[in-house]
Amino acid sequence: MQPAVISRLAFTAFTLLLVVFTGSGCAITRHMAPNPLHRPCTEEYTVTDDGWRLGIRHVRPDVEDPTKLPVVLCHGLGLNGTFWTITDHHLPQQLAAQGYHVFIPDMRGSGASHRVGMKGIINQRVLRQTTMLEIGDGGWCVDDEVNHDVPAILNHIQRETGHERVNWVGHSLGGMLMFAYLETSPEAWRIANFVGMGSTVVQAEWPQTKMLKANRAIRGLLRIVSTGRIARPMMFGRPPGLESIDRLYYTASNVDRTTVNRFYGYTLENPGRGALKQLDPYLEYGTFVSSDGKTDYYDHLGRVSTPLLMIAGDGDIMSDIASTELSFNGVSSQDKTLKRYGRSQGHIHDYGHCDLVWSRYAPREIFPEVIQWLNARQPKLPSAQSAPGQIGHH
Repeated sequence: MQPAVISRLAFTAFTLLLVVFTGSGCAITRHMAPNPLHRPCTEEYTVTDDGWRLGIRHVRPDVEDPTKLPVVLCHGLGLNGTFWTITDHHLPQQLAAQGYHVFIPDMRGSGASHRVGMKGIINQRVLRQTTMLEIGDGGWCVDDEVNHDVPAILNHIQRETGHERVNWVGHSLGGMLMFAYLETSPEAWRIANFVGMGSTVVQAEWPQTKMLKANRAIRGLLRIVSTGRIARPMMFGRPPGLESIDRLYYTASNVDRTTVNRFYGYTLENPGRGALKQLDPYLEYGTFVSSDGKTDYYDHLGRVSTPLLMIAGDGDIMSDIASTELSFNGVSSQDKTLKRYGRSQGHIHDYGHCDLVWSRYAPREIFPEVIQWLNARQPKLPSAQSAPGQIGHH
């Protein structure tokens, strides 16, 4: 028998033993989800310059519109790319119907993404299917996503479509990190339009005591066990008393139970200790800062001149209206819009944090307005933040 065959058999045996002895049955269900859109993003991959292989889902348009730039949908912390597709009538579907190429990444530490090399393979194929901690788990922060993941995603899209520039739609941290990118990157011109949904870089009131305690508690648990994967069985049933935790994510009366079940089974991930540590000052002192503490991203919002749409929910606890307004007012863009979603604005419900994407009403109250805003800016001439000589770029 060839050594390579023996190695594969040993690897398979090791995997099976871990599955048996760590009770990971629920952890692997997402790889076998009946709907491919509920599985990790594995259609395409890109490699970052610091050695992470990121999985990407590519939702192709029904009929391609060459005048429209690709759209990136970026999930938040502790989630993966299925965040955008676990509802039955989702935003990627509506964007594709309008002629957009849609790219949904699994950011580092989530979904199918893993470090290049044997440790990363063991993490992704074996340990991530269990409740055990991954090798090197938590050794990355939000700035790593800003400095390495975002450029790799943009370069991948350019290779696939020929477009150097994209529309970036980020939810929660998926939008927060884009503020940091636009403030610090020499290639900020590659973001033609930016939609931030439930994304703020400042807290109107601080410290956020409850969230700060939760942040530190999760960091402590992540030294022992995978907090994301131990929760996956809750797609089949949940103990009582978790309502206050649920409320941080979504409003029960605004989100279908099926979506909540899929969230626990397919979307929830480990946040990463390094990322949680970077967010600690945001919750304690009120502003989002770099991991080394040298850059306050709220103080530098004036550097952001990209066309901006901010989406805020009246029922959002994590990114409340007052904090959203502070972030919005700090941006220097001459083309910026803030939209609130709640009963005070004539909507059916007060939208919570994930309700902005998951609500049963979002497909008719929110998504069409996001798409209308994007459509009006396709194709977009370079903003004031564009690099010299970019007029001729796609």
